[in-house]
Amino acid sequence: MSNWFEVPRTRLLAILACIIVVGAPAVLAQEDGGSQGEQTQAPAPERKRATIATGLDSKAIAARWPDAAVWLEPPEEDRVLALFQPEIHTPARGALLILADEGQSVASGLAGALRQPMARAGWAVMTVGLESPPYAVQRARRQQAAASPGMSRGDTDNDGTGNNDAAESVMIDVMDSVDVDELEDRYRTRIQKTLSVAVGALSDRGYDRVAVAGIGMASGHVARMAATAGGDVSELIWIAPVFARSDSAGLTEWLSEAGQIRVLELHSSRVAETAGSAGFRSPKEREAAFRRADITAYNRQPVAMAERPEPRDAPALANRLSAWLMSDP
Repeated sequence: MSNWFEVPRTRLLAILACIIVVGAPAVLAQEDGGSQGEQTQAPAPERKRATIATGLDSKAIAARWPDAAVWLEPPEEDRVLALFQPEIHTPARGALLILADEGQSVASGLAGALRQPMARAGWAVMTVGLESPPYAVQRARRQQAAASPGMSRGDTDNDGTGNNDAAESVMIDVMDSVDVDELEDRYRTRIQKTLSVAVGALSDRGYDRVAVAGIGMASGHVARMAATAGGDVSELIWIAPVFARSDSAGLTEWLSEAGQIRVLELHSSRVAETAGSAGFRSPKEREAAFRRADITAYNRQPVAMAERPEPRDAPALANRLSAWLMSDP
């Protein structure tokens, strides 16, 4: 009788031992996983704060170049960071204010790369970043581009892959209730205020001659200064310009009102001679329109570079800029 009970009890003990051996690692893994989850989740608030705080990385850039940082204070707007590089060779030939391409910071891209070569050419340089417009304005642009003949699907997609922004479908109902024109007007007004304050800051530093340059989408904001700059700005420069539909339509009128302000357009030699879409013009078509309006202060120069120039193009573009600025009107 005792032997009959002994065998099952031995087997039962063996089964319990197996359960303990197999189950213990699982429990430990769950405990480790929970502790690791707590460790990985702990820094999350710090990463979120950093993303929200940086924007165009103004604070980080100001900390990196404290001697060059200048905080502009447009009326009724948040302050804006600018970087100032004085001329290396004296006496100064003048000052050049550069507005970066849309979405680029004060120190990034071509704007940041132009500071040193222009300073070596005898020009004081101030660069200003350009924030992207509100989401509703960006969406309206894509819709206009999609409705324009000759525009490829890649021009209307957010990432160029044929897939629209995933958030767009969620936000459509909200965006439909937004006054896009009002948002765009406020955005443009804020940029114009910033440019005006920057020009004033350069004048206050003793520079009698101030030229303003815009890169890419920034060219439209610079072009809008033509009718309002008065005697504060001597030259306007568009570098690889990309004009919104409304800006493209207003260029001739603005330059007609600009008086004696000289205008230089530097564009890629690879740009097509005709734009191929309604409401937009190629550099050659713009030049023809300006000539028909008897605008003689405009100069167009093709440059051997990509349609969207990169920082490595800065030395060649600086040579073009310096040569034109020093040429006779």
